[in-house]
Amino acid sequence: MNQSVRIFSLLIASTLLYACASQPPARQPLGMVNAASLPPTTPGLDHYIAWIPLEQAQTATVAEAMTHISLNNARAQVSHDMCDGGRVSSRMIVEKHGPVAARTPASMGAYPAWYYRISQRPGLTGCRTEHSGRLYQALQTRLPHWISISPAEPSDYQTLGLQTTP
Repeated sequence: MNQSVRIFSLLIASTLLYACASQPPARQPLGMVNAASLPPTTPGLDHYIAWIPLEQAQTATVAEAMTHISLNNARAQVSHDMCDGGRVSSRMIVEKHGPVAARTPASMGAYPAWYYRISQRPGLTGCRTEHSGRLYQALQTRLPHWISISPAEPSDYQTLGLQTTP
């Protein structure tokens, strides 16, 4: 009887071990959209656009949190490095889109990612010692490669080395 229980336990344990070992890799979310089908940006607003790779954020909630944490950390670094303690902040959020599972544009490698866009009234506040273009540039250099800034002001675009038409 005791040996039967052991054999039965070993059989169940090996079955569970096999089932765990043969799990498929994490799947891409259903309903992934192409970048071309995402809504256009609203002119006259600053846009913070994140393309978080799916392997870095398994859910939309994680992608959103990673974006906000990265933005706040970059603002804190810029504040410390350039603004004598003044806190760099963006203006009021006007709209958000996502996070939504999407394939990045071909120019970015067409990899599966979470697309998340935060659109805010233009301008950065809290730093009296620097021009806004330099602040955007400093902020961009402190962000992960998957977040880009599209300022509303054409002069700020030029400072970032971007085209003047977003």
